[in-house]
Amino acid sequence: MTEDFQQALLQVARAMDALARVFDHRVAELRALGESDEEIREAVNAVQAVKDSGAIYLTWANHYAKRAAGGESEMPDDLSDEEALDG
Repeated sequence: MTEDFQQALLQVARAMDALARVFDHRVAELRALGESDEEIREAVNAVQAVKDSGAIYLTWANHYAKRAAGGESEMPDDLSDEEALDG
């Protein structure tokens, strides 16, 4: 995979990480405000969905970036495996 693809994927990974931190912060705020267990559970589920979908997106993006750069890429058994992004 080329350096351009690696840098672009790293930027996306960092952005997804930043977004997840914002969601985590919101969950902490809801807890501090004493919101209902149901509302907190919904927020926690949303955080996990964002993290999971981000991991899936990055895994597929890594796969296609490798192929576009002329390499072979096998999809990992576990799509949330962050090691799949290590090139």
